[in-house]
Amino acid sequence: MKSNYKKNLTLSVLIGFLLSSFFSERMEAKIELIDRVIAVVDSGVIMESELNLRVQDIIGRLRSEGTELPPKELLEEQVLERLIIEEIQLQIGDSAGVKISDAELNRALSMLASQNSMNLEQFKESLDANNSSYSKLRDSVRKELIIQRVQRGKVGANIEISEQEIENFLNSEEGRSKLAEQYNVQQILLSLNSEAPESKVNSTKEKGADIIRRYNEGESFEKLAATYSSDQNALEGGSLGWRKATELPTLFSDVVTKMKVGEASELIRSGAGFHIIRLAEKKGDVVKFEDQTLVRHILVQPSEIRSEKQTKDLMNEIYQKLVDGEDFKQLARQHSEDPGSKMEGGELGWSAPDTFDPAFEAVMNSVDIGVFSTPFQSSFGWHILEVLDRRNEDISDDVRKNRAYSIIFNRKFEQELQRTLIELRSESYVDIKLNS
Repeated sequence: MKSNYKKNLTLSVLIGFLLSSFFSERMEAKIELIDRVIAVVDSGVIMESELNLRVQDIIGRLRSEGTELPPKELLEEQVLERLIIEEIQLQIGDSAGVKISDAELNRALSMLASQNSMNLEQFKESLDANNSSYSKLRDSVRKELIIQRVQRGKVGANIEISEQEIENFLNSEEGRSKLAEQYNVQQILLSLNSEAPESKVNSTKEKGADIIRRYNEGESFEKLAATYSSDQNALEGGSLGWRKATELPTLFSDVVTKMKVGEASELIRSGAGFHIIRLAEKKGDVVKFEDQTLVRHILVQPSEIRSEKQTKDLMNEIYQKLVDGEDFKQLARQHSEDPGSKMEGGELGWSAPDTFDPAFEAVMNSVDIGVFSTPFQSSFGWHILEVLDRRNEDISDDVRKNRAYSIIFNRKFEQELQRTLIELRSESYVDIKLNS
């Protein structure tokens, strides 16, 4: 009897222990359930915590801007849709092997810091002071860069912009307004009555041609204007002041927009007589001048049948031939191993800064015009170079076209991006569990 009682008591205790353990585990499991999947997107998932964090960020931003908040349910739906689109693009990036290096990420973060008038270290400290995570920001920026690269690959390749589209934009009211340059123009007016006899017209044209010749030979335009111009601004050097092309007489604007700074025009006939205009300066967001170098070189490279020492010795022999007076062009055609310039006598054309290998660029910038460099080595091999000329070139026209291209591209990109994202969304498997 006692034995049965003990057995029953032991069994009761054991069952009670197991039941308490079971319910304890269930309660612990319930307490530890702090996140859940709210959407399955192809091979990935979106967690509720991601949605909540993004919604909180957006609510905080809208409140700081004084914007009225939409209903929370609608906001959650919109944010979830955005997270789904992002997840699709991140998966495409992962499949394509898109990687963002630490150097590229640091550059992006440094730009973000500079936009807030800080360096990267100060930016980190600012985040810490505001209880924000720098590592989370890095992760967020890395994802954004991956998405941008995916978008460029998916969308950018489908955008075509013709030269005619660029020209049409540049000639449009919007193009002239956004890409307007300002010109500081001077003029010399040689007055002539509209009824003047042909002899007077011819003598005035000869006088104008002589003034242009004297200016091109170095005389001051201001002095020539003060001496010969009939314009009311003659004593101010003929200055018309800073004006946009649209603010100039059509006769002038058609000429000025094609002129280089410091250049004087040919004679321009109007009802008032003959005009000579000079472009003194120009300015604007798209105005840019660039130092350019005209250089030629001879390149010889080490190979399996020619050692480094033999290559250097060959270059020293070529250099001595140049010193002795042999023709650079012929020696380049005979010896140079640069296929792009060999048959041009080694000439590389006009080049902008930072076009060449750093070692090549350093030597090119250090030698005088018409002087051969001694043999030197770059990452491509051994060179001898000669600088033929240098100039400061107005590349504003190229800048304007590039800016116009960017404006047109960005518009087409936004239109094409929306279409592409809709297609990607429709082609993806998405199972939303937000309200389940």
